[in-house]
Amino acid sequence: MKKIFAYLIPVLMWTCTDNMEPVIDIVEEELQEVLEQPISSLDYSSLDNWAFHPNQIVNLISNYDLDIGLVDKDLALIGSIPIANNAKINTGVDVFFVHPTLLDGIATAPELIPLDEQPTSRIDLTIIAQAGQLAKYGRIFAPRYRQTTGPTYLQDGVDKTVQANIIMQSYSDIKAAFVEYLNNYNSGNKIILAGHSQGSYLIAMLLRDLFDNDVQMRDKLVTAVLAGMVNVYADEGNYAGGQFENIPLCREVDECGCIQNWASFKEGQPINFFTTDLPWFNEELVRYGVINRTIDLQTDWFVMDKAYIPDTLTSFRYIGLGGNVNANYGFNYIGHDNLYVARMRRDSNNQIGLNVAFMPEEGDLRINDLAIEELHPLFDFWGYHTKDYATYLWPLLVQIDAKLANCN
Repeated sequence: MKKIFAYLIPVLMWTCTDNMEPVIDIVEEELQEVLEQPISSLDYSSLDNWAFHPNQIVNLISNYDLDIGLVDKDLALIGSIPIANNAKINTGVDVFFVHPTLLDGIATAPELIPLDEQPTSRIDLTIIAQAGQLAKYGRIFAPRYRQTTGPTYLQDGVDKTVQANIIMQSYSDIKAAFVEYLNNYNSGNKIILAGHSQGSYLIAMLLRDLFDNDVQMRDKLVTAVLAGMVNVYADEGNYAGGQFENIPLCREVDECGCIQNWASFKEGQPINFFTTDLPWFNEELVRYGVINRTIDLQTDWFVMDKAYIPDTLTSFRYIGLGGNVNANYGFNYIGHDNLYVARMRRDSNNQIGLNVAFMPEEGDLRINDLAIEELHPLFDFWGYHTKDYATYLWPLLVQIDAKLANCN
């Protein structure tokens, strides 16, 4: 690994002596070393290294019916919302999506997992469940990548050099895939970046590396969707200048070139989705150029998308998979109104989350699609994490629609 090491800058300090001769002091100023990013070993000109790419002959997402069926409290189909599928159509807007951690078995140590040891079918189905609706906006580009195990991000006392080295290998794949897309397919199109969990962390790194200090790239950005990411941070009271220098959190529904992030918890559940072992405390990742600066717990606060759902409990449309609810009437996605309420809740500077409550009307026959998540062994830590897209998909679509109408 090549390193450009810190060096010393001499500064002349003039002081008066009895004979008025200048005295020169040497003031040492250390510059932070810069680490050279690794280069991906994967070839993204090969369609085999993409989960979804518009040039693939067989592309499940492009043939997926995105229409949403609306079901009321009596399990009656009361209408539908037609959603065009543009997964292989150049609309002038592209979606670059990075899937979450999806591995076989339970990981116990920081590790990088090669593609041939990953559950391909489960990855594909998860991308369809989370990003399928985003195909209404344009072509879907979703790379496969060498995933980092969960302990790399969260293990107590994880070695920071080991953590940075492994995460940067995953990031090198995402960056290589994005550069392949940018150089050969973008052709001036607007871009929606989106991910979930580990995918959101890697998208956040891409934002800092390639967008944050490049005005032309920021002009291309419709929005960056960092689902399942609770810790986007900045100086308290600000919405940029922390994790990112120039890219802010979205403050308005129709604002462009900004970040939307959320993490879903049960209403009233303690928000514990935080540890100082997270990558955002790793100075090496700053030196790799994928973080603007690390978290300062004394002066920073975590911020989250609250342009659509406020800090008081508000009813919202929940979009569940047809196979997970009482009746699907032939729809892959089912919308439920007047079944859940949500609010953006802040308990402290580093405790913020989208709080969701199941609140059916009297006699409501619809099941609680989130109930099974409460049985997950990590529920006390991450809440409704695996359902982040279901809880916020409709608010997300409404906001992206408004942004595109406002982004020219």
